[in-house]
Amino acid sequence: MKKRILAATLAAVMVGGLLAGCGSSDKKSGSSKDSAKDGGKASLRFIDVSPSPERQKYYENAFAKFEEETGVAVKYESVPWDDAADKLTVLGTSGQLPDVITTHPLWLGQFTEADWVIPIDDYVEENGDQFVDAVRKINWAQEKERYGHVYSVPDGFMVKGIFYRKDWVEEIGYDIPTGDDWTYDAYFDLIKALTDKDQKRYGNSFRGARGAFDPLLAYLQSFTGGYVYDEEGNFILNTPECVEAVEKWCEIYKDGYVPEDSVNWGFVEMVDNFTGGLTGTISNDSEVAKACEEKMDASKWGVLPMPVSTVDGKMMNTAGSPYSYTIAKSSEYPEESMQLIDFLVRADNNIEYCKMGGLIPIKKDVGDDATYGEDGPYAVFLDELNDPNFTVPPMYGPFNYTDLHQDMFHTELQKYLLGQQSAEDVLTHIGDELTTRMKQYLADNEGSTIETPKTMQ
Repeated sequence: MKKRILAATLAAVMVGGLLAGCGSSDKKSGSSKDSAKDGGKASLRFIDVSPSPERQKYYENAFAKFEEETGVAVKYESVPWDDAADKLTVLGTSGQLPDVITTHPLWLGQFTEADWVIPIDDYVEENGDQFVDAVRKINWAQEKERYGHVYSVPDGFMVKGIFYRKDWVEEIGYDIPTGDDWTYDAYFDLIKALTDKDQKRYGNSFRGARGAFDPLLAYLQSFTGGYVYDEEGNFILNTPECVEAVEKWCEIYKDGYVPEDSVNWGFVEMVDNFTGGLTGTISNDSEVAKACEEKMDASKWGVLPMPVSTVDGKMMNTAGSPYSYTIAKSSEYPEESMQLIDFLVRADNNIEYCKMGGLIPIKKDVGDDATYGEDGPYAVFLDELNDPNFTVPPMYGPFNYTDLHQDMFHTELQKYLLGQQSAEDVLTHIGDELTTRMKQYLADNEGSTIETPKTMQ
């Protein structure tokens, strides 16, 4: 049986301050749960970890509709993305998580190890046939393989693609390869071709800060069929081919094909500089299409599929959700919380939400909505999902690696970008730590095996 390890990673002295902005005020005047008990009706707390005025408006309208239909009130709370992981850790440690949480997939290992969220296998078994195949065969299959149960329902669906300046390509008369010729080397060549410093054009929105290792991971996995570890839990992305791949990946930064300050860029900077006209490509999720639609003329941008492996022709891609809905184990209203999640992913609500965030709906019933048709802006992403070579490799492991993702992964890569260590050192340092954690996980969880890449087949 999987061990449950309390992930109390922050000092207790932080608890009071961090709780102040997220639900603690309810305790002073009677919490929503206390009020619900008095009135005999459930009242839920919901936390959004990626808040914006648009998202808050959507959720508050949805919650009003939910209360009208069910009689269950929902209080919207939020925490800025940069503080979310730490704040949820504090709330989980103190037993004060809201009933329903928007959870990033990378946090689920910590949440399940700490026993902060409840499995929803019964819901999946009863309602699974309403969801698209990718949710069932990839998202939930991965979750069950990693954690023994399904714990979350995706809020929407994303796959990755290469956004590019179509007008720049036409201007220089560049012929972009297709099919098996569209490899990472071809992508790097495109980046170099689009760079024109005299016109203040750079070929790529390069991610050098938090999350910087994630897109590189998929490139490295193209040399291993999608695997990160061997059967014994040893990190295998440290071969000479992988070291060379790190060097090629970072060459576009070191040789000036991207802005120098992109060593500090995260998601926002990448997108803003692409839509703002400084960079010519960006490799990211389908949600970027929303920003392109809002800020760019349709004739100026397009989307290419992710590059394919030169080893086996597979297309390493993600097929996941930006966030998912989970239910806190501390919730006094798990049934109503599940009812709220089911409401949020109901086809009509999910389509509205996905259009707002540039996502693909997770339910089969999307009707005749043109946004998701063959000629719509998401056609490339849908084509990828139907590609027989589409492969979703595992991430770093089923164990908790939130601390590594928040710091070590990108700081090790930055050291190489800044000339402070070799590419081999990057993979050795990261690989040693991941090997240690994976072997410990396998030892602690009898019967566990190394996660395999997933396909739609």
